[in-house]
Amino acid sequence: MSKSKDVIVTLSKKHPQTGEPAQAGHSFVIGTLGKKTGWYEIETEQLNKHKNEDLQQELFKLLHPQTHH
Repeated sequence: MSKSKDVIVTLSKKHPQTGEPAQAGHSFVIGTLGKKTGWYEIETEQLNKHKNEDLQQELFKLLHPQTHH
């Protein structure tokens, strides 16, 4: 079973699909889990407050949504 620590985190100033630059002061946090890729935009200043594990956890939620039975 996949875990959040399996997510590969990449930071980018460009949108992962369109290549357009991020807004001033923002970065894209891109995560890859197997063949799935997800991302979100974050203020670059906020990145300094997060550990890699925090970013992995957020991306894991996007890439591996939990289904509730």
